Amino acid sequence: MKFPLLSAQELYTRQEEYEQEIDPSWDEENYRESEPEELCQLSAVLGAGEGKSVLDCSCGGGCQAIPLAKLGWQVTATDVTEISIRKARKRAESMGLAIRFQACDMRDLDQHFRAEFDQVVTCMALDNITEDEGIRQAVQGMFSALKPGGKLYIRLRDFDKLMSDRPRYEFRFERPLPYGKLYAMQDWVYESGTHVIMVYVYWLHDLRKTGYPWSDAIFAFRRRALRKAELEAFLREAGFKTVEFLPQPSPWHPFEVVAGA
Repeated sequence: MKFPLLSAQELYTRQEEYEQEIDPSWDEENYRESEPEELCQLSAVLGAGEGKSVLDCSCGGGCQAIPLAKLGWQVTATDVTEISIRKARKRAESMGLAIRFQACDMRDLDQHFRAEFDQVVTCMALDNITEDEGIRQAVQGMFSALKPGGKLYIRLRDFDKLMSDRPRYEFRFERPLPYGKLYAMQDWVYESGTHVIMVYVYWLHDLRKTGYPWSDAIFAFRRRALRKAELEAFLREAGFKTVEFLPQPSPWHPFEVVAGA
């Protein structure tokens, strides 16, 4: 492989820096477009908060933590990536939302929280942990953070489908810029039966340049191809009594799981 593999923390940091360099308005536009659907989806599964407590333990830029606060939940939001915490905090403050932010690796949750929350949430992040022992630590920490009878909500890409079909080279989007265009593609490299490498490729056509106007940026990192049966086994091992997989609109949509402590 001709490009270095990044850790998840390095990936999100470098992607954020790249997006800010290309177009500072990019991330906020994406957030505004996605928030109505996120509010609807979280409301359908978790309902109104009515003052109950929730931990978003992989908050990123606040894409779930902020809608949860708007739904009336008392939100604590953690993430391992400092640049994501700063972005989420700034976004929440601009909306007048009181969210408690804290830097924390999912694998260290049980060092910070014990029987504190009615709900724990993690979306599109558990497969960032590539080692099974780390997944066990994270899931056990989520269980420990819940009050008795609390619930865990997980959203993940469907690796059962992905590993069966093994798609390659997906064109993601074309973004017009004041000075040109940005094209984005995603590739999947199937490293083994349990791990895949996700590759983000960006091509920038910059009309401000003299001579050759093209440049590229490549960000690659390894993911754990976490199947549904494996996830259920991790959840039950951690102590969750019930594990419910919610209906998926299609196999290409992320799947959702609700587990009861």
